[in-house]
Order: sequence, then structure tokens, then C-alpha cells
Amino acid sequence: MTRWWRGTGRRDEGSAIIVVVGVLAITTLFLLTSLAYVIKDATPARKDQDSKIALAAAQAGLDEYVSRLNADNSYWEQGNSDAGNTAFGATGRIIQGTGTSGARYTYQVLSTSAQVAQTGVIRVKVTGISSGGNSSAAVSRSLIASLKPKGFLSYVYLSDIEIVDPDIVGASSSCKVYYWQWSGRANTSCNNIQWGGTDTVNGPLHSNDALQINGSVNFTTTAETGWPSAADGRTKTWWGSANPPLAGTSPVKADPVAFPVANTTLLQYVSPDVDLDASTPAGPGCYYQGATKITFTGTTMTVFSPGTTNAATPARCLDVTRRTLSQSGLAIPPVIYVADSTATCTTGQVGYPAAGELYTTGSSSAVSWGDAVNYECHRGTAYVQGSVNGQVTLSAKDDVVLTGNLTVNDPTDTDVVGLIAGNCVWVWHPVKDGGWAGTVNLYTSTQVTTIQAAILALRHSFLVENWTDGSVLGTLSVTGAIAQKFRGPVGTGSGGTMVTGYAKNYDYDERLAQLQPPYFLESSTATWNINGITDTTVG
Repeated sequence: MTRWWRGTGRRDEGSAIIVVVGVLAITTLFLLTSLAYVIKDATPARKDQDSKIALAAAQAGLDEYVSRLNADNSYWEQGNSDAGNTAFGATGRIIQGTGTSGARYTYQVLSTSAQVAQTGVIRVKVTGISSGGNSSAAVSRSLIASLKPKGFLSYVYLSDIEIVDPDIVGASSSCKVYYWQWSGRANTSCNNIQWGGTDTVNGPLHSNDALQINGSVNFTTTAETGWPSAADGRTKTWWGSANPPLAGTSPVKADPVAFPVANTTLLQYVSPDVDLDASTPAGPGCYYQGATKITFTGTTMTVFSPGTTNAATPARCLDVTRRTLSQSGLAIPPVIYVADSTATCTTGQVGYPAAGELYTTGSSSAVSWGDAVNYECHRGTAYVQGSVNGQVTLSAKDDVVLTGNLTVNDPTDTDVVGLIAGNCVWVWHPVKDGGWAGTVNLYTSTQVTTIQAAILALRHSFLVENWTDGSVLGTLSVTGAIAQKFRGPVGTGSGGTMVTGYAKNYDYDERLAQLQPPYFLESSTATWNINGITDTTVG
């Protein structure tokens, strides 16, 4: 019995070994099959990881280029020629912490300096590169971005100092400071501007000054102030009698927006070549001298500029041999500059001041003649009205005077107008001379009601001529952007009722966030932002 059981045991052990070997074979086959799938999937997974690394590197490169722009506002003028920046080279800039063979990026500015000056937009291509791993090929990803600065065109209303211009109303020059810089600035003699409960601002607002708010003003979007105390956590970020909350948003602290002191940089874009800079030959714009009347009609303009004497003036701008005559059918250029003139001229030759208009002749260098435009005919003053089918920036060394409505053909498309004055942008409002003592509007004049433009008054204001005189003019509708050194008055009122001048209806043209009037000036402190971005795989 004992031996029988031993024999049986030996036969069972052989069967078990066969079963075990079979199970191991099947398991091994399964593991090898799984390993094959893993190995098969490893290359795409690694490539996907490298692609993400390359994209992150491109994003880092874009941020780095924007930071250079914000550190040096004119960095874009170097184009792709900064020898000290390895990101412009084929090797690129290694991202810190990824090793000598780690992720890197290169970038290339796609816009020329001329294009950036005209459009205000920089197009840059940034390529991120992942070196790959485990002998994998390098992977590249590219971002093409549009960059645009936040500046004068970013606000429906922008001011430097929130008072009526002391040079126009005869106030003390001591008032030309920010509210917090002098305790006397709050005095009524400084003609501080106030915001009240009847005021609504339809668009972004910015002032480098502190805002005086004496009623529940409605800032419908954003409001920014340069007042340092607005950053200390207080809920009342303005001065004046109004208490929070306001009807709309409250002002928040923001960095100041610096104003250029002149608009002469635009001279490099006009003809003839008056800036005498060999690096900037004659440009596509037009250059005029002295009091100049311009009427836009679609794609053409009529120009009367008797003070323009430069024989090199191209015929497309003016036939100077017939400068004492009005010339029509001239193509509207992208930029116009009106400078002063030394030629013999007569005040009123271009139609302003009008016959029967009340004004008191003052100094040729005065900002204004009282509450009226300085009509001295040698000054660089542009008198303008009409409708534009296209894009143009009109700039004057001294003043721009709106003598009638100024509109664009299609405010939903790319038609756009910019107005830049070294001193003031005026809305023409003549009052009657003689025994009327300025109490009656000069009814023969054209009444301005509509302005569709980006407006910039560098050293003074956007304002209405004779704003305290005559009868009520109705509502002044401005669609665009207004930036001014001092806040200019457009009328007077009492108890919510207009007494003289205009009621205001200002709306931001949101196209200006993307679309710049040609060669429009930028602030030296403007911050560059990413305006649009496209992701493209290049390898």
C-alpha cells in the first residue's frame, strides 16, 4: 500500500509542472504583449510631453519680450538687431533651470518699424523648443502674437490735471499740480473740475490726478486715478462730498499716463522732408504751414493753406503756386501736420474768425484770446470738418479747431480719425460782436454736434470756444477717445439745467482698443499687452 501511493505521487508531480509551465508561458506572452503596447505608445507620449514643454517655452519667450518692451518703450525700434539678446539668434535663449540642452526659445519681430509707427501694433513670432529625451527629436511650437500698448486710445476720457486750464482762465500757475501736491489746490480759485450725480461715463476713464466727486457719478466700466492714497485700502478713493458707494464703479489706483510735450515726431512721416533727418526720408503724409482750412469729403479733401510756401510740397498735397486758392479733390493722406508759418498772411483769410464774430486780439503766442481761439494767422492751426472714408491723423503744432461735424463714413469698419494738437482742440462756437456783448450765438456759423475721433490735446485742453457765452447749443456727442492735459469746459449749468454751451454725451469707440489712427502718438509710460495670439506647430 505504501509503495502504491508513492507511485501515484510521482505521476501527479509531473502533471503539475506541465500546468505551471503553461501558465508561465501564457503570463509571459501577456506581459510581452503589454510591454510591446507600452513601448509602442512611449514615443507619442514623449512627443506630446515635449510639445507641451515647447509651448510653455514659447509662452515664456513671449512674456520675456513683452517685459523688455515695458522696460524700454522704444525697444521695438531695434527690430531683430539686438546683438545682446540671444533670443534673436538661431540657438535661442535657454530657459533658466532646464540645463544647457533644455527648453529654449527664439523670437522674431514680424512688423517693420514703419508698420509699428503707423498701426501701433507689433507682430512677433516666438518659437519654443524642447530638446527631446531618450534620443527623441526636438519639438518646436510657435506663437504669433499681436502686441498693443495701453495708452491714450484705451480710455474714453483721460486727463492729467483735473482743473480748468489756468492759462485760459487766468488762474495762478501754482494750480498746475496734482491735488495731493499742494494744499491750496482744493481752493475754488483753482477751478477744480467736479463729477456729479448727473454725470455718466460710458467707457474706461483715467486721470493722473485725484478725482473730485460731489455726487453719485456713474462710471459704467472702469475708473482709474493716480492719487497715491487710493492704494491704501480706503473705500473712498476720491475727494469731495460724495460718499461710497457710487452709482457705478469706484476709482482704483493706477500708474500715471505720461503726456508727450510736443507732436513733432510726426514730422518724419510727412512730405516734404522737413525734419532733415537722413534716416527718415519724406513720408506719405502732407505738411502745411500757418492757418489751414481742411474739409474732408469721403476719400478726398479740400485744402486752403495760404501760408504753405515750401516749393518741395508734392502736388498731391497742394499746388503751392496756387496756395491763395482753395484746392479740392486731394487724396486724404494717412497723416497731416500743420506747422507755423513766416509768410505774409491776414487774420481771417481762411474764414476764421468769421465776419461779425466777437474776439479780442491778443498775443500771437497766447494759448487763447480770452475764451476764444487764438486766430493769429501765422500759428500752426488746422480748421477742420467733414466726413472721412479711410484713416487719417490730423496734427497741428498749436491748435485743431472743429468748425463743423467730423464723422467717419463707416463707424463699424476701419474708418478712423485722430486729432492731435500741441495746445488745444477747440469746438468752434463764435458769438456775435457789437451791442450783443457776446450774449448771442453767431447764427450764421455751423453748429458742431457730432465728433467721431480720437482726440489728444498735449499741453492744454479739449474745450468749447466761448463756453460761458451765448445760448444753449444742445448736446455734444463724441464717439472716440479724449485725452487732455487739463480738463476743458464745454458749457455751464445751474441745478442740472444747461445755461450755456453743450451738455455732454461721450462714448468710447471700442474699435480703438484694436485700431489706431495712423501714426497716433503713444505715451512714454504706456504698457504693452498681448492683443491677440495664434498657436502654430512648426515641427
